[in-house]
Amino acid sequence: MKYGLLVNENNSNIGDDIQSYAAARFLPRVDVVVNREKLDVFKLGDGREPVALIMAAWFMWRKFHMPPSRQLIPLLVGYHHYDRDTDPLKNAYAIPIYRELYDGIGGQWFKDFGPVGCRDLYTTEVFKEKDIPCYFSGCVTLTLPKQPETKDKGTYVVFVDLNKDVESKIRAMIGNKYKIINVTHTTENIKGASWEERKKRVEKYLTLYQNAKYVVTRRLHVSLPCLAMGVPVMCIQSKTMNDPNRFEPYKKWLHFCNNNEFLAKGYDGFDFINGTPNKNDYLETRNNLIKKIEDFVSYCEKNKDKSLTFFSKISYTRLQEYRWRTSFMRSILDRTHVEAKAMQTQLRELLNNK
Repeated sequence: MKYGLLVNENNSNIGDDIQSYAAARFLPRVDVVVNREKLDVFKLGDGREPVALIMAAWFMWRKFHMPPSRQLIPLLVGYHHYDRDTDPLKNAYAIPIYRELYDGIGGQWFKDFGPVGCRDLYTTEVFKEKDIPCYFSGCVTLTLPKQPETKDKGTYVVFVDLNKDVESKIRAMIGNKYKIINVTHTTENIKGASWEERKKRVEKYLTLYQNAKYVVTRRLHVSLPCLAMGVPVMCIQSKTMNDPNRFEPYKKWLHFCNNNEFLAKGYDGFDFINGTPNKNDYLETRNNLIKKIEDFVSYCEKNKDKSLTFFSKISYTRLQEYRWRTSFMRSILDRTHVEAKAMQTQLRELLNNK
């Protein structure tokens, strides 16, 4: 038995690595990094040894890389499905795949290894629509431990990717009470970096949040880590969030409002001078998720000398899988061609009207 760590290698959002960091804590070791965007072509050694993988993440830009390699033995928790926008101009860089990857063999893979633990309520709706057993597991970042204390603990406030008007309003409330540290989760893309390098970068961010008086953000993967670490956090959602569905049921677990609400009337539930303790609504989900992951790792360790056949639950043949992949890709390529022509026509019209 080997242990894989799911990583989005070509990425400029530190939130993805924070999820990987949370999953890595449960593993006896990290034997191999598994690229989230190339799951179907994953192969370690001769492909015969089982590789356990906690599949907790946002899935995914390259949806044609499903279902995953037969060598991977997944724990499906913290899974988030992202729906590509049906307007081709809004997602012009993405191949037009919506929910078709859960049909046929694609869906059967999830049924074989399910039920699917979903990161949010929207994702549970997607799987229920496809008759794939699922449940709300919460996000793996809810399991994070506290980070070390630093000498400047409680002397500063952290803003993460806030709307500028929101930021100005809170600065006026704080005055000179605290130092304000402004950071972003849009980071340098460190494609090709080792997991140890990524881990150090994550710990730098988490330690900064851990020692803040409080944190204000629009980011899910700032809000949930702060909940887990016991850091007072206020989430003020921005219109620019590409996928607001990710915040259910977390809205009711957080001190939460949107930009317009905050700018119009503020938020009475959070003290911007002293900070306000977080709610404890998330604790049951955190504890259940920790147990689920620990049980999975314990099962793998108990049977670590068993073959891939022992762990695999795949119910379809390789021939059936290849036929499904061929049909799936043909249909997607046909749609891509249609969309490309439509976009070309719209572009010509725009140019002619200038």
